[in-house]
Amino acid sequence: MATRSASNRPSIHALAVLLAMSVAVAVLVLAVARPATAEDDHEYVGHTKCKTCHRKKEIGDQFGIWLKSPHAKAFEVLASDAAKKYAAELVVADPQHDDRCLRCHTTAWGFPDSKLSRKFDRTAGVQCEACHGAGKDYSRKKVMMNRDEAIKKGLVPQTADVCTHCHNDDSPAWDPQRYTLADGSKVGFDYDQAVKAIAHPIPEGYDPKAHGEAD
Repeated sequence: MATRSASNRPSIHALAVLLAMSVAVAVLVLAVARPATAEDDHEYVGHTKCKTCHRKKEIGDQFGIWLKSPHAKAFEVLASDAAKKYAAELVVADPQHDDRCLRCHTTAWGFPDSKLSRKFDRTAGVQCEACHGAGKDYSRKKVMMNRDEAIKKGLVPQTADVCTHCHNDDSPAWDPQRYTLADGSKVGFDYDQAVKAIAHPIPEGYDPKAHGEAD
């Protein structure tokens, strides 16, 4: 039986290099790939759709509150000097074009354009749907008035897990001493305090029927 000559056989060193390269590529893909979620069944409409109702004072002006928050400027801040400093440390050429940054500084990261409305703006930072879920199917007033139905159609109930998807020690700006708990201990993130800082509730006693918004 014919055998390959030693000169035609890949060296052990070459095989090791190829294996290392394969592992490196796999790790990189895992680091930036977006895991499949229930949101895959829904489409994003963008903050301009949300503000149609949620900029009204009688409902709490959630849009106005968001507009003044760091979330609204999350993409913009990637061009700041601080972001460029972190980028240099991580060997990131441009934070506004790198998935390692965009995954938490934009909305609908990893979703194709076919899952976005025509007016959706990928540069508008961490928009409403980044926390509340892709909204095309639950954005109708009738659906939003029925919480259970809205959840079935894509509304994401708010929990600490929604926030810690991005607010964790993977961030180069992570500060493990940022929040002080009641017992005096320090933590990098505390859901209760963080939610209060961006609170945008619907006013107690708000009646959509009184404002012609029940349909």
